[in-house]
Amino acid sequence: METLLVLVSGLLVRLLLFVLLFALFAMPVVAVVYLAHGAVALHRRAAGTVDAGGAHWKPGLAYTAAHTWVKNLWGRNVKIGLDDVARRIVSGVSSFTLPPVGTRLRRGDPIVALRCGQRVVAIPSPVDGLVLERNRSLMQEPSLFEREPYGDGWLLRIETEAHAPIEGRRGAASKTWLREENLRLTHFLEMRLGMAAADGGTLTAPPSSLLHDDAWREATRSFLRAG
Repeated sequence: METLLVLVSGLLVRLLLFVLLFALFAMPVVAVVYLAHGAVALHRRAAGTVDAGGAHWKPGLAYTAAHTWVKNLWGRNVKIGLDDVARRIVSGVSSFTLPPVGTRLRRGDPIVALRCGQRVVAIPSPVDGLVLERNRSLMQEPSLFEREPYGDGWLLRIETEAHAPIEGRRGAASKTWLREENLRLTHFLEMRLGMAAADGGTLTAPPSSLLHDDAWREATRSFLRAG
């Protein structure tokens, strides 16, 4: 009996030593994996790839009803672009026409004219101000917008009017709103195009090609506040 107890005790000690050694070697691996996962999450957040119900959202921006975003830079300088819901609507955009440097804009003036196939849509400015810089790279390579609507696909840098408030949703409220707007757009397209227009939940062509004239005007008015 004593021999059996000694044998069992020896096995338990060996097992405990094995577990301790395994934990000792595994902990650095787990830590590296955890840190790598966190780094990827931070990179996605910085790049504007945080998921908001199927649409990408980036923190630190003000989101407007016309699906433009405004980023404070320094002083009264802001950068302006279009969000991911706008990207879905004007998917396949072939050209961007931006106002030249020195143009003074009023809120509601066209900030950009987008050409989608045979259709052109003008999106209103969310701020009053003076155009300081336009994204020439975007004008030469429109696909930048498709790839990075919150990054290299920005539109303009503007000096806003003194003390002019920037309207728009921010923080968690903007993420919730973008998710709701993305769902509203999905329902809009389903109602007007039906399942026959989609393949596995993805449109077979850009909305500008699939929607008839009235539906296209309704989409751009409802989501982009286009005139």
